Amino acid sequence: MLHPSKNIVGSESENLKGKKIVLCITGSVAAVRCPDLARKLMRQGAEVRAIMSESATELITPELMHWATGNRAVHDLTGAVEHVELAQWADIVLVAPSTANTVGKIASGIDDTPPTSVVSVALGLEKPIMVIPAMHRSMYSSEITQENISRLKDIGIQFLEPIVEEGKAKIPSGEEIADYLKDFAHPDNLEGERVLVTAGPTVEKLDPVRILTNQSSGKMGISIARAASNRGAEATLVYGPGSEPEPSEVETIRVETTEDMLGAVIGELEEDYDLFVAAAAPQDFTPKKARGEKLRRKEAVSVELIPTPGILEEARKVAPEIFMVGFKAECNVTDEQLKNAAEEKLKKHDLDLVVANDVMRPRAGFGTDTNDVILYSESGSHHLKASKIEIANSILDAFTER
Repeated sequence: MLHPSKNIVGSESENLKGKKIVLCITGSVAAVRCPDLARKLMRQGAEVRAIMSESATELITPELMHWATGNRAVHDLTGAVEHVELAQWADIVLVAPSTANTVGKIASGIDDTPPTSVVSVALGLEKPIMVIPAMHRSMYSSEITQENISRLKDIGIQFLEPIVEEGKAKIPSGEEIADYLKDFAHPDNLEGERVLVTAGPTVEKLDPVRILTNQSSGKMGISIARAASNRGAEATLVYGPGSEPEPSEVETIRVETTEDMLGAVIGELEEDYDLFVAAAAPQDFTPKKARGEKLRRKEAVSVELIPTPGILEEARKVAPEIFMVGFKAECNVTDEQLKNAAEEKLKKHDLDLVVANDVMRPRAGFGTDTNDVILYSESGSHHLKASKIEIANSILDAFTER
């Protein structure tokens, strides 16, 4: 008999249609948000089953989650090996909210609660896992917690960063979480396609210890490479010295200078690729002559800078038929100015798509998990303010619809 709560499935959209989500609830006070979160995911088409730690059951009851999802909530593991069954059933394992304790346990391979046991099995099955931390700001920003998060990102676990306000790291809205999960809802429609992506900054040496660079973290390019891989493509990432860990599931070529990046890109494009996304932020200038000795702080220094090679120009020469995507970063401009800059870049480099953004806008640009962009092509433009993973999939959608 159909549980009455399941009547809401798909009532808002089909963004998550057919997706089976295991919601792992831990002992953060943000657990009180989980009934609403589960129902938001259901309204977008998902089937949700909850598994709870003992601490979580002290905040909300398993019966409440049974009502919210229409499925009995697991809160104790028995001989039925519920953690294995749930992990095998799931399309997505969502740990929300996750305490610092849970993050540390997962990073250390400890599975002594029902949620961490599900995650342990899901890791072995290579299932998509997403973690949303929620805790006091001091705990979230501590060096150990951040190291644990970096370690988990390095093995392919996705993180949706919390909203930090009032001294707390709070989980985002159900709407934002549902939008982020749409990454896993895309079909495997890139089977047989080869995708090349650049990410991160490059560096140019001023002297043996000083460099020219920028604040690019590499998140956008890594999101594109991961999304392409998730959708079945053979993805290769050419990655400068960004702050994000390189994705373990994607073949990665590490580079430092713009010349290095150009060489790696050209070398790859001489093979048979279908899509090239130049998401990196390579340095546009390099010293005409790097100093052989460390510069001393005793007098003014003048450094003559010369342009670095243009990666897009050279890439188009080598691969004239490939679908090519470029990025355009601006500062403090209007939407119209941003669109004009994108149009100019599209024509100048004979691109198929340009992703333009103003890095000075809130929650956009370097180091953020979200972005505010204009996708510009000959067929028109589209303004998109979303997570970087959603923007990554929009770029891939443009390629598949070419």
